[in-house]
Amino acid sequence: MRTYQHSGRVRSSGLVILGCLVLLASSALPAAAQQRRYLFEVGAAGNYQSFDSETDLSGTVGGVGRIGFWLPINLSVELEASTAGSDAPAPLPATGTVDVGVRTFSASLLYNFLIGASSSLYLKAGGGTTKYGDDCPTLTSSRIICGRSGAILAGAGVRVGLTPTLFVRGEGLLTRNRSDRADPLPSIPVTNFGVSLGLSYMLGSRPIPDSDADGILDNRDRCAATPSGAQVDGRGCTADSDDDGVPNGVDRCPTTIAGATVDAVGCTRDSDSDNIPDGLDRCPETQTGVLVDPRGCPRDSDGDVIPDGLDRCSETPRGATVDALGCPGDEDGDGVLDGLDRCPRSASGARVN
Repeated sequence: MRTYQHSGRVRSSGLVILGCLVLLASSALPAAAQQRRYLFEVGAAGNYQSFDSETDLSGTVGGVGRIGFWLPINLSVELEASTAGSDAPAPLPATGTVDVGVRTFSASLLYNFLIGASSSLYLKAGGGTTKYGDDCPTLTSSRIICGRSGAILAGAGVRVGLTPTLFVRGEGLLTRNRSDRADPLPSIPVTNFGVSLGLSYMLGSRPIPDSDADGILDNRDRCAATPSGAQVDGRGCTADSDDDGVPNGVDRCPTTIAGATVDAVGCTRDSDSDNIPDGLDRCPETQTGVLVDPRGCPRDSDGDVIPDGLDRCSETPRGATVDALGCPGDEDGDGVLDGLDRCPRSASGARVN
């Protein structure tokens, strides 16, 4: 079974530190959204590199340098160079060890999971090249690995913000490649593991604006033209509890009846002042003072064509003729109302049926 050459205490300490950084980043409040948009990232770190047991290299410390460029949708690309010097058993018949320098150059794509205002977790994958040593040994008995080969990288890490632009960054990384040995020994596939801890600085970063001043930054705002004063949800979109087209927070009349037309502040209009709001009023030009039914149309209790509210004689017998105030007349004074009187010119004092 393939194993790693390493100092257990050093590597365990690195993993503990990396785990603590993950917990610290995860504890950021979800409500504190990312506050800045990043452009360039530069960083340096110390790393501990453990090597595949096939290499005969002992675990060692080294350094890492990085430069990255942030893309939309939380992606970033990164160039990285790492170096470490390790020991390998000297070729027989010599005793002791020889130094083997290990240098890796790579390009990677990162997906960043933003946490809180200035922390993130990320996954990383990429490719590059690894060089073991400066020259391959000439002794065919040597097991010392050497040469340059392509490398595939995969890892994960965390950034914890110290300031809006300065971060502590920890990472765990697997590197897979092949390495040569002195002829006739074949090249061998190796998988190395390293942990790193250092600092990253964001160049060219700037605050993310809130164009509509609704409290939701533009990178999370799905409704970017919110009216001033409107209440919004976590996506930056307004709610309208009475469906009148005026959002909550701007709506001064939040319980408008469905179907009523409203003004700019969400309150109903009543063009004819009959207490039936426009939009529900089927008779929107009702005369002032007229009593109306629930549809906003005038009522005429006695059917004399003078609407209630204007009718001074609201119990006129049906069929009687009335004046402008809704009151019936009796032209010949015989006690039978005009309109009901079949003999409208009876002599004064005559008895009538």
